Amino acid sequence: MVRRLVASYLALVALALALFTVPEGIGLVNALRGNQAEVGLREARTVAVLLATADAADPDSAAGADLALLTLRSNLEEQTGGRVELLSADGRPALGRPVSNPLGVDIGAALQGRETVTRTDDSVLGEPGLQVTVPSNDPNGTTVGAVRLTYPSAPVTAQIKELFGFQLIVALATLGIAAAAAWWLARSMTRPLRLLDGMARSLSRGDFAARTDPLDAGPEETRRVAESMNDAARRISDLIDAKRQFVADASHQLRTPLTALRLSLDNLQDEVSDPDARAAVDRSIADTVRMTRLVHDLLTLARAQKPIDRPTTVDVQAVVDERLATWSAAASAHGVELVSCVPAGTRAVLGDGHLEQFLDNVLANAVDVAPPGTDIVVDAAVGGESLRLTITDRGPGLSAEDRRRALDRFWTRRPGGSGLGLSIVDQLARENRGSLSLEPNPDGGLIVVITLPTSTPLRTRPRPSGSSGSTS
Repeated sequence: MVRRLVASYLALVALALALFTVPEGIGLVNALRGNQAEVGLREARTVAVLLATADAADPDSAAGADLALLTLRSNLEEQTGGRVELLSADGRPALGRPVSNPLGVDIGAALQGRETVTRTDDSVLGEPGLQVTVPSNDPNGTTVGAVRLTYPSAPVTAQIKELFGFQLIVALATLGIAAAAAWWLARSMTRPLRLLDGMARSLSRGDFAARTDPLDAGPEETRRVAESMNDAARRISDLIDAKRQFVADASHQLRTPLTALRLSLDNLQDEVSDPDARAAVDRSIADTVRMTRLVHDLLTLARAQKPIDRPTTVDVQAVVDERLATWSAAASAHGVELVSCVPAGTRAVLGDGHLEQFLDNVLANAVDVAPPGTDIVVDAAVGGESLRLTITDRGPGLSAEDRRRALDRFWTRRPGGSGLGLSIVDQLARENRGSLSLEPNPDGGLIVVITLPTSTPLRTRPRPSGSSGSTS
């Protein structure tokens, strides 16, 4: 918008300059050329008077008149760089100098008593010039000869170029000043919109604490927009906080009765001897375990949605080795081997404990689906300012449609699963300025790719507004 405003200002200024300078320049050019023609006519008439006087003089004074005419011709040619040509009434050159094109139209018109002013590109001077031809009349009005003065056009052309050069410099300077003024005015006019745009961008990234001071929002219309956006952001923030707090509180409060229910069912299981009743109790215990896992994952997801205040630099290799050691017993029970290929010295920047949650959620799924005798490989590669962490298994894998749905909450193909594991990983990855993606393993299975930053941001990234992920 600033560029468009500046362009419109400059277009108006350029139009005004064109309307003012072009006619003025044309007028000055015509004035310069007209002035040259007037000077040429005046000088030619003076020479014509002397030529008529020399022609009418008696033999005793004719020599003096010729000398005066020669002197004037010499002075004119020296001062103007032009050429003076004289003809008698019978068309013969006067004062012994030949005349170029004595049968020309201008000479014929002069011998008939008419003055002519023409501009030619091929004058007697060998260059463009102004050609002025006038008749020489005696006191009785009889034409006794003709005078042709040819002036070079170069001096006037140089003046015209200098004039247009000066006008061009003035126009460019004016456009430069106008551009600076237009930029300042456009920035001043669009400042309220930039403030509102910045707030809107922050809201789109999930920073619902972003606000715009209405006093800085410019005119009344934009101030009202700023107040409305502030109210909307405040309400959305309250709703998001209430939702997150409700999930966290509900999950926390449900854990106690679920634990008590599990203990009661365990005690009941020991006292029941009827096979059918014992099977019903077992099913109830399994459902209780699944509900407990779901409540635990909901609480973890609610905590994952909190903004990260202070990301820290984590030794990826050390964390991976520690988590693989923790999961080694479960992997051995399934006949699966855990392998780490993370290079030493690999670093990532993320929230405290988040890398452990990444690995725990992904490894839990991978260990459950990996066939016995296969391995689960954790690898990492650094490119630029990001780390690509991959966990590869050789399980049944997921179709393209399932890979798209695997990040939806509560979607799962694993019996007893809560459908929130990958959702938690996806949420945490986005909170850490990273991403989560699922790729097919060419050898069969699934590759979970987690991208994380390797450098600390200049400022903490605002928390994304929504959550789209889920688990398998």
